[in-house]
Amino acid sequence: MKEYSLTGWKDYWELFDELIEQLDSDNKIEITTEFKEAQRYLNGLTDGWYDFKNAFEKSHKTNRHKLTVQQNEIADFLMKALNESLKNR
Repeated sequence: MKEYSLTGWKDYWELFDELIEQLDSDNKIEITTEFKEAQRYLNGLTDGWYDFKNAFEKSHKTNRHKLTVQQNEIADFLMKALNESLKNR
């Protein structure tokens, strides 16, 4: 299991993009589309972050069985980091 770490939101989005690239290379276009659609909820406001979290979480739960171990690890890490950030708001 790879250790992931973030020093800021730039790292978060780079890891999110890495996940998207892995999904694209595995031809999991439907999941990529759902994750990118979730990202569109972000509007700079707190409610947009919660909407993103809910949509990303729902899509990940639905598609978990279609992802590789590494893809699930990245998605789980991103979700954990997002939940921690929102808890501290």
